[in-house]
Amino acid sequence: MSIVAVAGQEPEEAPMTTCFVIAPIGNEHAPDGSPELLAFEENLEIYEKVILPACAKKGIVPVRADGIADPGEITEQVCRHLLQDDLVIADLTGGNANVAYELGIRHLTGKPIIHIGENGQLPLDLSLIRTIMFKRSRSGLVRARRDLESALEGALHNGFEPLTPARILFGLPAALPGVVEAEPDDPEAPGLIDQFARVEEQMEAMTETTEAITGFMAVITDAVVQIGPVMERASQPGVPMGAWLPAMTELGKAMAEPASGLREACTRFAGQMVEMDAAAQTAFDVIATMPPEQRTGPPTGFLEQMVGIAESTHEVVGVLSEVEVGMRWVAKMSRELRAPGRDISAAVKQVSAALTRIADWERRARELI
Repeated sequence: MSIVAVAGQEPEEAPMTTCFVIAPIGNEHAPDGSPELLAFEENLEIYEKVILPACAKKGIVPVRADGIADPGEITEQVCRHLLQDDLVIADLTGGNANVAYELGIRHLTGKPIIHIGENGQLPLDLSLIRTIMFKRSRSGLVRARRDLESALEGALHNGFEPLTPARILFGLPAALPGVVEAEPDDPEAPGLIDQFARVEEQMEAMTETTEAITGFMAVITDAVVQIGPVMERASQPGVPMGAWLPAMTELGKAMAEPASGLREACTRFAGQMVEMDAAAQTAFDVIATMPPEQRTGPPTGFLEQMVGIAESTHEVVGVLSEVEVGMRWVAKMSRELRAPGRDISAAVKQVSAALTRIADWERRARELI
């Protein structure tokens, strides 16, 4: 991995809050089997299975370049992210031209950057930069996620080595060349009990995150209830529209922090879901090979737990969706509410994206019980 920072800059005590992800964008609307669609799907896989869960575990909300720019386009927003964000994660797989261009911009800043890339898919001129290498297999992606978690830990708490462009720009002495981290041989696959233990660990983390989501929603709902009487008075006949403004300003301030917290908690939840999915699916596969009479004990307990998770998550998502629908209407009333409204909408999207996995867990668990 490679992490760099401005010359002479001491590690910041404040946690990083902005993270930009550059990677091959591809085109999700391209014809089936086309290189553009393949690039999009491969990039999405790395984001969902490696980058998102690793960032979520550290409380970081990543922003993907393909959420801002179209293929082939370097927008002002992308440049601002590259120059200003606390951290950049770059997927170098395939030597994409846009990625190389954006990477060069970031290298000149001297700010923290972490490189990842698929084995054998790095461009030659970047191959000497230390990089988190991965194989596109289940175990390979799990290892890449854990390596990225370690790199993020360093990015949050340690100093950084500027790369050559930043060293020249800031007049620093040359550094020893980096070395590409070779991926070790795949470890022995974990057993069923190991998978159960991993899922239970993730369940505990997800339970804490779900409680945080519920708490933030309660604060948001309470803020709306508290401002209700003021809004009722402002809506009386003959009252000028300007009477609404103080109420909207007060509501916007009251919702800003919990809405931001809700978004971060939902991003963390989505990452935990991705991380848990690998262990859960492996456990399902092993249980499916067992005769029904041998599924008593831990296997049955595991299956019942997965059904319970699905049911409780559906309830949380239902309440969250109701809050988002109401907020969508309220946000149209004043610009003061647009920021918390965007945070709540983003939170709903993060959790809703996990519903497919949850539905699959419930389906597989019920089939095996």
